Amino acid sequence: MQPSKHRANSTFGRVLAVAAIAAVAFTAASARAQLGNLGGLTNGLAGGLPSVTQADPANIAGVLQYCVQNNYLSGGVADTAKNAILAKAPGAQQSSDFTSGSGGLLQTGNGKDYSLSGLTGDLKSQISHKVCDLVLQHAQSLL
Repeated sequence: MQPSKHRANSTFGRVLAVAAIAAVAFTAASARAQLGNLGGLTNGLAGGLPSVTQADPANIAGVLQYCVQNNYLSGGVADTAKNAILAKAPGAQQSSDFTSGSGGLLQTGNGKDYSLSGLTGDLKSQISHKVCDLVLQHAQSLL
């Protein structure tokens, strides 16, 4: 009886080990899938958050409008910064850069954009808040 009992315990131990490895692999795959659903976020996480310094003032003002409309920033300070930028750049509100920004598209330089509206998943709100904070800080530095 001992040899078969030992074999059963050994087999059970291997099954548990395989199950543990499968659970870890599934969790890692699930995390990668969630990150993949965050629209340009995987690149953003690998290299940090997107750069806001390359966006022109009209785009920054548009993104501020997007952030306020979607409750990622409160209207007071963000609206003041947006209006001050628009006052410095007549016609900016009618530009395609402003329109893109108000749709959640941040210009990150070299013809690349970062889509806040394209973010999905559990981290969308946290990331959008952080990017909007960075845009507001940059907007204030322009004034």
